[in-house]
Amino acid sequence: MNFRRLQYLSAVAEEGSLNRAAKRLEISQPALSSWLSSLEEELGTSLVIRSQKRAVLTPAGKIYLNGCRRILQLSSQMNHALSSSGEDRAETIVMGGSPIRGARAFACIFSEFHSQFPHVDLDFISGRNNELRQALLDGSVTMSLYGATETSLSDLEFIKIADEELVLMLPSSHPLSYDASHITPESDLPVIRLEQLNDTPLLISKSETSHYSTVIRLLKEAGLEGNILFRSNIIPLLYDMVRNGCGAALIPRAYFSPNDSISVYSFQPKLIAYQGIAMKLGHRLTEAERCLIQLTMKHWGAPVYLRNYASYYMERKMEQEEPNLWM
Repeated sequence: MNFRRLQYLSAVAEEGSLNRAAKRLEISQPALSSWLSSLEEELGTSLVIRSQKRAVLTPAGKIYLNGCRRILQLSSQMNHALSSSGEDRAETIVMGGSPIRGARAFACIFSEFHSQFPHVDLDFISGRNNELRQALLDGSVTMSLYGATETSLSDLEFIKIADEELVLMLPSSHPLSYDASHITPESDLPVIRLEQLNDTPLLISKSETSHYSTVIRLLKEAGLEGNILFRSNIIPLLYDMVRNGCGAALIPRAYFSPNDSISVYSFQPKLIAYQGIAMKLGHRLTEAERCLIQLTMKHWGAPVYLRNYASYYMERKMEQEEPNLWM
């Protein structure tokens, strides 16, 4: 398996542009285009629909990309099994997360973790929420950064890191826009009703994202399902599309910057999604895994009370794992 194929095709899918993907990969756009053409010729099918401004995966491209990701997961699962087969081999932890936000969080964690556990092999696999859930269940991922609309999951253990409010973001050209340059993370936001967006094109996340079901339910209730113009599982892309006047989006408040010409509204009651760490039910944490969870909570930017919650969770988890010596 040539892992470069996954890296390159993932960049094209996530950036939606050969130019932006090439910049991210630090190669030239002609080199990326030539590589893609060679791969398509080898496979005998088109993987990407190219236009002057956009590059979109074809159905065959999506199948190929998902297949590459699955192979990587199986490869990590095999390496994990091999590393665990001999007592003299180091521990391996495979962490999952989204290709953008999860990867950035992992980058903040890695150095500090490695300094504390230099002999532990720490790996990272990116994927969508549904892919990460399956990887946790089949054991190819040890733990994962994970988004959820509920803190109690039927088949996974979930450690909440942060509450995130879903808000409405409007472009500056919208009739309901206002000067939001004074808004801070602690500011109360003006409240809006979705029914006020009757003539507004909407940009929403795809079904793989954790808050999709909440968003689509609200749009149906407000009679706005027909206003959906565009769907993407890349939240920064939706934000940039709002900034460029393409429409309105319901996305986490954390993406808002007062430096952009965007208006931001809350709902009543507020829409809350949760960010956390998920693992398979019954998974017994190693010392290194406990440290990794603590570092993740520390670097995610969670409030102090959530860091205290992390310590409390670890104490309860260790108590549950201690054998009952009196039996």
